[in-house]
Amino acid sequence: MALLTGPSLLVLDEPMNGLDPFGIAELRNFLRALPGRTGASILMSSHLLGEIE
Repeated sequence: MALLTGPSLLVLDEPMNGLDPFGIAELRNFLRALPGRTGASILMSSHLLGEIE
């Protein structure tokens, strides 16, 4: 729902939590492409450092 309004800043807390491996890959690809398509900035938190890298 957060994406429906076209935000300039998207704040995500543990967005990969609970997803299966396919869902994680899809969300990563989507989030990588989002700034280029919309100009939005993404702030993401996670306790998994490898996920943030």
